[in-house]
Amino acid sequence: MDSYRRGRDANRGGDGASERRLVAPYRKLVLLIWGLGIPLLVLSIPFGDGSGLVVMLITHLFIAGFLRTDIKAMRRQGYDWGWTRHLWFGAAFALPLVAPIYYLYSGRVVRAENERRREKYGSKGEGGDSGDDGGSGEMVADPDPDPTATPSDS
Repeated sequence: MDSYRRGRDANRGGDGASERRLVAPYRKLVLLIWGLGIPLLVLSIPFGDGSGLVVMLITHLFIAGFLRTDIKAMRRQGYDWGWTRHLWFGAAFALPLVAPIYYLYSGRVVRAENERRREKYGSKGEGGDSGDDGGSGEMVADPDPDPTATPSDS
């Protein structure tokens, strides 16, 4: 296949957005709102029958909103969530443990994507060779390897 980019890949990598670190700016807020919703729910129960339901609805609305904004921010940075972004957003409305699960999952996604970007776009001469030999100095690569040697010759 030629190197011409088509479709959704047309502007990837050209503007430098996919070379930068991926950041989930609202990830911590999702967990904070979920954490604040638990004591608010407990404190609202004595005020009436429907007050707990109101607190849950408002909390889930804010969680879903911040989750959607967080996913949109990561998509603007070049990470494609695919169709699962709809599942995360929908589940945030209905399920109580989505916020901490999203917090853990998105942290793992961000770490994996940053590692992938570091390997793909990282500078080749800076951090790759530091500490590979363990400080012993015994194993030093030959600066001028034999271009005619094959892997079976060793």
